[in-house]
Amino acid sequence: MSDGDEEGSFPNPYRATIATRRGLSRDDAEQIASELADAVTAMDNSAWVSSTADDFYAELTGHVRTLNDAGEAVMQEFSDAIEGQPKTVEPNAWQTRWRNL
Repeated sequence: MSDGDEEGSFPNPYRATIATRRGLSRDDAEQIASELADAVTAMDNSAWVSSTADDFYAELTGHVRTLNDAGEAVMQEFSDAIEGQPKTVEPNAWQTRWRNL
């Protein structure tokens, strides 16, 4: 595949789409993380006090850890996929018609 040195190559549309989706996913992940952090803060500030609240808090913080770990892994997958693609491709490269495959 071309690195852009050959005449006729142009920016890889597949790579660009992955980068766009990573950005959109990052925005969603940051919003979810913020909302969960607000819930944890509310619980830390005694918004709900009972044995049921204690159980809820334990589950909530467990889910927050799980989601944070998953979010980091997904962002790394996006980054790996982007880095695994050439910046430019030839007009007949599969990346130019990947939506049709």
